[in-house]
Amino acid sequence: MKKWIIISCIMFFLLSIGLGTLAYYVMREPLEKGYEQAQQYVFDQNLLNDIHSITYYHGTESYYVLHGFNEENVETIVWLNQNFEEVVSRKASEGITPEEAREIVKNDVNLNSIQTVRLGVERNLPIYEVLFVDEANRQGYYYITFDDGTFMKRYSLKRDDV
Repeated sequence: MKKWIIISCIMFFLLSIGLGTLAYYVMREPLEKGYEQAQQYVFDQNLLNDIHSITYYHGTESYYVLHGFNEENVETIVWLNQNFEEVVSRKASEGITPEEAREIVKNDVNLNSIQTVRLGVERNLPIYEVLFVDEANRQGYYYITFDDGTFMKRYSLKRDDV
């Protein structure tokens, strides 16, 4: 009897892991397919010749952000909305770097750490979204323009102590 209980628990555990893995892949499939479509669109429109990263930004609207090199071998960033209706393309040198975005936030906010810096679009402008934890242990979001680092908005959320 004891053996059956142990075997049942092990089977339940393995089944849970398998179902969890399956659910993860099923949920990621549309995003991966979107990455492939965005990459193909950018190649078809000759916006980039080589892509070294693709990220997904979900703000007021959803955008794919593609980093790569154009036909002149210049590092370029392309923001492509989820429906492939709006495209913004800029040379990386035309805007501030992620490191400069970090410095802007560090100089303006009393913070403990910066968690991520990522590109997106808000109010039809390419932006950096900087995710941080401040000294009051609040999760903060700081938005600045890609072009020159102009402040756009900021908000904080209370975090549970971990």
